[in-house]
Amino acid sequence: MNSIQYFTKALLGIALLIAIMPTDVFAQRNITAYDSDAEIIPRVVTTETNITITNNDNSVDLMIVDDMIVVQFTSAFLNKVSEEIKESEKSTRSSYLEDVIRAMVSSGVRTLLDRALAIPFSEIVSVTYENGAIKIVNINGNVIFEEFEINDIYVMEDFSRRDARRFVEEANKRLP
Repeated sequence: MNSIQYFTKALLGIALLIAIMPTDVFAQRNITAYDSDAEIIPRVVTTETNITITNNDNSVDLMIVDDMIVVQFTSAFLNKVSEEIKESEKSTRSSYLEDVIRAMVSSGVRTLLDRALAIPFSEIVSVTYENGAIKIVNINGNVIFEEFEINDIYVMEDFSRRDARRFVEEANKRLP
């Protein structure tokens, strides 16, 4: 996959997160994920979690941190995106304006991707593993992250069965 295609795929993942955010998300740092209270937080260090599972594509970490479920892009994924951006910046036929725009976009993308999305257990009614997918249902009956995909793979379907079941078991211990 060339750098433009990879970068485009990463941006599609971001688009999902942006699609569920209200317009004032950056001012308030709160989001509404399918009418659930959720928050964009700084990245979480995986050693500070109760449980962390990583999808088979090694692009997303799904974590439990005390009283919330957290999802974030893996460090490996962020590094790969950064490398792809750097490669695309090496174009020998670019103008100064193109270089400035490319630098602004790459900085903005890294900043946007370098966050985590946290959903408190108080907003979740069930966490199950069904038909090869983790299903997180919020208090309004909506399945959270059901359509989240990277590289044409639905993320919630891309965890090993063993990891998914461990995650669900741990999550169910924390449900209200």
